[in-house]
Amino acid sequence: MTDQTDLQTDFIGDDVVPHGADPVEKKRVLIVDDDEDFAASLAGLLELEGYQAIIAHDPLSAQRALALHQPAVALVDVRLGVGNGVELVRAFRQQSPDLVCLMVTAYASVETAVEALQAGAYDYLCKPFYSADLLATLERCFERTRLMEEKRLVAERLGQMQRIEAMGQLTGGIAHDFNNILAVLLGNLRWLQEHVRTEPQLAQMVDDALDAVKAGTDLTTRLLNFGRQEGGDTVRVDLGKALPDLMRVLGRTLDDKVSLSLELADDLHEVEVHPTQLETSLLNLALNARDAMPDGGKLRFEACNFVVRPDDARVASGLLPGQYVVISVIDTGHGMPVAVRRRALEPLFSTKPAGKGSGLGLPMVDGFVRQSGGRLGISSKPDEGTRINLYLPRAP
Repeated sequence: MTDQTDLQTDFIGDDVVPHGADPVEKKRVLIVDDDEDFAASLAGLLELEGYQAIIAHDPLSAQRALALHQPAVALVDVRLGVGNGVELVRAFRQQSPDLVCLMVTAYASVETAVEALQAGAYDYLCKPFYSADLLATLERCFERTRLMEEKRLVAERLGQMQRIEAMGQLTGGIAHDFNNILAVLLGNLRWLQEHVRTEPQLAQMVDDALDAVKAGTDLTTRLLNFGRQEGGDTVRVDLGKALPDLMRVLGRTLDDKVSLSLELADDLHEVEVHPTQLETSLLNLALNARDAMPDGGKLRFEACNFVVRPDDARVASGLLPGQYVVISVIDTGHGMPVAVRRRALEPLFSTKPAGKGSGLGLPMVDGFVRQSGGRLGISSKPDEGTRINLYLPRAP
């Protein structure tokens, strides 16, 4: 059964929530100096201060170390035994534009400083320097790196919001036209329904067709709501009753090779959502899980009450403190690497073959959860399956 500790690691939107995760990776610094003793002494000092130091003594090995270890900061001596430190900084900036370079020199001059800054260096230190000055400069470098990463994430989120808005306008237009077609079908089918009552077989066929039209109408409602803040009419939903009903539908829909189970916590709170969107969202997640288990596997649905406190890292992702119900969809499929997981909520992004996926499934589920006042969380690793958590606010 899901509890607070089972929900300690989530990827919500663009943010990783590392509760209970592995220790934070050390800050990596590349030291490029032809003086082996100085480089080793400097690396020892940085290691004592909690940094991870990588040493290189010439430009070629330095560029290899940059590609292999991807440090955030490089300390580069101006005068190297082979090559020139300033030229190496230029090469570094071409190889990794986000790398923060610090020049280290025993021959400080205005010309040297200007040349280093023009090459792309962030700052420079003069030998000999105090360890406090070095550490303070490094902290500024890593703070700059953090701010650049935050700026990149904000730009990505803005681009994603713009794509969602554009997709909302496009799908809204398509849904409007499709609704007109459905209106004609609905009118004709209701007329037929009145005239075939004496023929049970035909009446059943018309009833099935009317059910299909209703399903099409529900789909257009989802398309119209996609990319908008309105979620339609919401009602209080008792998940203790709604989820078992959904399991019966899924039991007829999923492959026989998929083992389906449901676990509900006692005293499960009600949620206030659009019931059709909730059902179609969970159906979408179930079908995604089935596709991730081509050889069969286990699919488990869980629901439990959950409290988000003000100091919870999920708050940074927009999840307000308060009481929630978490619906978890857990599969034993192939899982997602980090690069795929980070793009999973992007509209039109799909790893499925052409014609097998639209790239709108998860973004539409995410849109439904956000419209309901919650957030969607993803926890997944390659070959370890995937857990999708829907955080839905408790009904007032």
